[in-house]
Amino acid sequence: MLLATCFLFAMVSGSPRVWGEPLAKDGARVAADNATHGGRAVPLVESVMAGHPRLLFGPRDVEGLRAFARGPQGKPFMDLLLDYLPSSRVAGKPAFLTDATDGQRQGYWRLPTVAMHYVLTGDKVSLERATAFLEMLLALEHWETGAERDSGMSAGNIMVGAALAYDWLHDDLDPGLREKFRQKLLRQARAMYEGGHLMKNAGTHYWQNDPANNHRWHRNAGLTLAVLAAYSGDPSEREILASTYDELAFVAKWLPEDGSNHEGPGYAIFGNSHLVLAMQAADRCFGSEYLQGPFFKNTGRFVTQTLTPDRQGVFHFGDSGAGGLSSYAFFLYKTAAIHQQPDVYAILDEAVARNAKEFVVTAWMPLIWYDPRLVKAPAKASLRDLPTRALFDDLGLALVRDGWTQDSVAAMFKCGSFGGKSLNDYRNAHGFKYINVAHDDPDANSLTLWKNGGFLAETDRYSKRKQSSHHNTILINGMGQMAAGRPEGGVWSQPAKGRVDMNAMGYITAYKEAGDVVVVEGEALGSYLAASDPKRKISRPDLSRFRRTFIWVEGRYVLVLDDIRAPQPVEITWMMQAPKLDVINAKAQTYRLTGSGTSCALMVVGDKPMTGEVVAGDADHRGENLDWRQLRLNARTATMRFASVFDLWNRGEVSVVLDATDGERARVRVIGPGIDDTWQWQAAANGQSASKLVGRREGTMLIAIDSTDAGR
Repeated sequence: MLLATCFLFAMVSGSPRVWGEPLAKDGARVAADNATHGGRAVPLVESVMAGHPRLLFGPRDVEGLRAFARGPQGKPFMDLLLDYLPSSRVAGKPAFLTDATDGQRQGYWRLPTVAMHYVLTGDKVSLERATAFLEMLLALEHWETGAERDSGMSAGNIMVGAALAYDWLHDDLDPGLREKFRQKLLRQARAMYEGGHLMKNAGTHYWQNDPANNHRWHRNAGLTLAVLAAYSGDPSEREILASTYDELAFVAKWLPEDGSNHEGPGYAIFGNSHLVLAMQAADRCFGSEYLQGPFFKNTGRFVTQTLTPDRQGVFHFGDSGAGGLSSYAFFLYKTAAIHQQPDVYAILDEAVARNAKEFVVTAWMPLIWYDPRLVKAPAKASLRDLPTRALFDDLGLALVRDGWTQDSVAAMFKCGSFGGKSLNDYRNAHGFKYINVAHDDPDANSLTLWKNGGFLAETDRYSKRKQSSHHNTILINGMGQMAAGRPEGGVWSQPAKGRVDMNAMGYITAYKEAGDVVVVEGEALGSYLAASDPKRKISRPDLSRFRRTFIWVEGRYVLVLDDIRAPQPVEITWMMQAPKLDVINAKAQTYRLTGSGTSCALMVVGDKPMTGEVVAGDADHRGENLDWRQLRLNARTATMRFASVFDLWNRGEVSVVLDATDGERARVRVIGPGIDDTWQWQAAANGQSASKLVGRREGTMLIAIDSTDAGR
């Protein structure tokens, strides 16, 4: 389970964006409630709020849910729910008061499981067990203790289960218990909002300062579901309703439109599950259209594209673990149904069929969210037809592959800032305040390579010492990438100090596809500001350029061109790491990267003398060294250009030649069996424009890049 303690700090307000505006065009469906906040009416959908259930489905939907659960498409999910049902009961002293993982176990897994079983079957034993959960929760003064009393991750997840069970079982609960529990939900919601969002609880406020971290989304799911389930129209409830409405509008306003998540592919699943729950309830009860927005349209594309071609792992960035899809990924059934994405269904269906045990704890979700109409549609995509190229500009993340099978070849290139563009736009617009980038890595202009079931060019996982030496990028005078005023090597990354736009840390300057060729280029000079390390007695000046051009020539090779410039001579260290890395010919700078049952040759040349060595890497996962081998090429100079070629498709003896015409132009030639390509390379005019690049094969142009292809 992905859980972490980050550092963050103070709450803001925001105004609704277009996607969060209520559907006032249908006056009969959306009515203005008397609840006001800042003089603004909060809308409610009268027909939905008139009864229960209301949060994720209505009374008229229940028979359809039951029919689906009995049918062939719903049976696999019903079987999973039945497998987990015996565990879904009150047992022993609640650990969730101090254990956030148990908060998920009880509130996000067990209570919704037994309550949903009653909805689908009418089983009285399940009603009794679900009621016992509510009675236990009602008897507790708090749903989380400690510094974040009733406002932490555990309380948020307990609130999710409590609100769903109350909503689903409402009409079958004893009236006395029902009213007491309704009041309890409102008390917990106020405790969450006042103690957490308004920071009235003492302690470290690590999640309140920005809209884009998974910790906030877990709490918001509990807050939203509890308030909307318990709301009765009483004047005393209007303020917490309005505060919840504003909170969701604030979060939605700053979601990146490309559906990406700066915290990593695992956190995209861990957080989006709760985000979708909150936004679906809001769309039903407030009449908003959050789930129709671009973030939710593209999040399925982001999650699936960050999978490795065998769909069992992920391309690692940020804080990530083993990867792949797990039970919290069921939210994709909802977003993909809304946006008609059968290819997303195909990937998730396959994952469930392959390893059902990974999905058992939240099987209640697809029993609500799965849309059989989408699966029956003639346009259902085959896994073989999935897109093979994707750019997520908010993170500066590009993913390319030649297929979606275990023997495919794939690569990830990343050049972005801590937090991504949308979050930094928010920071810039709010006085350059502290934001939560704890899970981000100093990995601008890095790449990883995957082939035949495993990684060749490797990176770290959930690192406990975030530094650029874990990634396939560069060091300057032995120092890696840092946000302004912050050192590298901490457990959590930190944002820049002062009024510094972190979008300048790294960004895409060009992206273009032409047939079998993809070019993506990034600039990372803003990650190499002047810095010093008193402990190591080293320092460096501002780097004036670190431009990397990643060239994918499918079926032939990957070529990487680097243009590095400093105002004075510095020690430039070019890094590449793999599970195993051997020297083929040290004089010719040729090496072999070896992963799990796969390998490829690498050749690196430069326009200045350099020395090379293969050392033990320091990349880690949760503090444990990953035992990668790392190639380090060193050159002391003020300017340096590298050209490196990877023989990913094993053409055999693929080599690269770099002929520097002058300080701004060079000719790069890639040669091998059936390969003789020439690349005319001219440096970018400035830090924002693209380099000029023209690739030719036997006189025929492969691709051309210039300033019109800028990706920023």
